Amino acid sequence: MKPVAPASRTIASPTGALYAAAVTALLIICCAQSVGFSVFNKYIFSGPLRTPIFVTATHQISCFLGAVLIWKSSPPWFYKRTPIRNSATWTKILLIPMAFTMNIGMNNLSLKFTTLALNQLIRSFAPVSIALTSFIIEGKTQSPAKAITLGALVAGVVMGVMASPDFQLLGFLICGGSVLGQSLGIVMTAFVMGGTSVKLHVFDVLLYATLPSIVILLPWSYSMGEFKILEESIEKEGFGTVLGLILAGGLLAFTYNLFTTVLIKMTSSVYYGVTGGFRCALAILISFYVFPQRVTVLSITGICIAMAAFMLNSFFTMREKLASQKAKKAIESDKITEKQRLLDEEDEPTVVVEDGRSTLGSRRGM
Repeated sequence: MKPVAPASRTIASPTGALYAAAVTALLIICCAQSVGFSVFNKYIFSGPLRTPIFVTATHQISCFLGAVLIWKSSPPWFYKRTPIRNSATWTKILLIPMAFTMNIGMNNLSLKFTTLALNQLIRSFAPVSIALTSFIIEGKTQSPAKAITLGALVAGVVMGVMASPDFQLLGFLICGGSVLGQSLGIVMTAFVMGGTSVKLHVFDVLLYATLPSIVILLPWSYSMGEFKILEESIEKEGFGTVLGLILAGGLLAFTYNLFTTVLIKMTSSVYYGVTGGFRCALAILISFYVFPQRVTVLSITGICIAMAAFMLNSFFTMREKLASQKAKKAIESDKITEKQRLLDEEDEPTVVVEDGRSTLGSRRGM
């Protein structure tokens, strides 16, 4: 029997210092963009352009146009549009705009009413919210190690928020709503998809879900009087300045998705996810240098506890996902080995006795 040739690779496996340098550079870029985007949004929503819902809609327009550009110009190995052929996937796509509106829309709106440090601290509560939501909807439980980190995260967030001199109930409630929206979006999407095998690429989501999001965001923005505020901002700051801020935000939104996609392709979403705590902590630290914010010893202690718990939870999550991936690969490898064994048995030489004569054959040919 001929040996089975290994599957060919469309892209050579990157190795050595050049690969490590590229991954490190992309990681720095993604973290810098994540923190920079938060700082940028806080700046414009607190001053020159106090229209967070309208600006969020313009970000979606930029992401859609960028996704179309990638779809039409990128090579297939980087992105190939996923066709939608089943109702479960369409249901997921319809859930995404609603979850996005509640998550990102309310998060940006909260920046008008709370400091960036408190915003990021409240957002770090997401692992707890996701764990509770998944338990209620799916009955999913957490490992003891993750449960301990989630408990510490709750304690740190409560301490940091309640002890902050900058605490505002309205901003807290809006930001809390965005965390709930994020959790419901993640858990409900996974629940609705069930066992379907279709996986949407980041750019698939941008192609299919951004336009429905805009349909939700623009009426919301109009109902809040943001169109009038936009006119006032143009009169005060000038049309060129307002347009420049909108374009800069759209560029940040799209390039963040682009660089994150490249990084995940070179490594794994598991490894990128573990940087969430670091990005959140960095945003909080920088916010104290950029914006006028007040702090107490108790609130600093709460922030430190929350960030340490967030990072540990991310680490345990990464370890669980890597173990799950390893188990899946082992099962696939066992299946391939078993199939190869059966083929080898079929090709084993056998002696067939017929009318007193013996002939040499194989099980496959019998």
